[in-house]
Amino acid sequence: MNVASESAEAAAVEGGIPRETYAAVVDQLQHTVLGLVRAALDHARRSAVAGPTLPSSTGRAPRADATLSAREREVVQRIVAGDSNKMIARTLGLSPHTVKRHVANILGKLGARSRAQAAAWLLARH
Repeated sequence: MNVASESAEAAAVEGGIPRETYAAVVDQLQHTVLGLVRAALDHARRSAVAGPTLPSSTGRAPRADATLSAREREVVQRIVAGDSNKMIARTLGLSPHTVKRHVANILGKLGARSRAQAAAWLLARH
């Protein structure tokens, strides 16, 4: 558990929410997010035969050879983990603005329109 998760749990318990209830809600949320990412990935794989898997706003397919920097790969991994820009910034020791720029660069390089598409791209490659 990271510092933010511990802080959120402490605030929930302090607010009167039983620890078990909080844990159950977090587990359900993680399960739901994972299910959505898997569904997006399955859709992308099924669509691969018919055409581009992640069309960009320009209608072009994402570049299969898209090269992300080491830091951009770290950011995408945190996106897959479900972290917000603020959480990514804290985890990687960056400013939220820098993370926002990294996310924009990642989406541009991949031709993706959303963080979910970027996450699906990473999961499809591994």
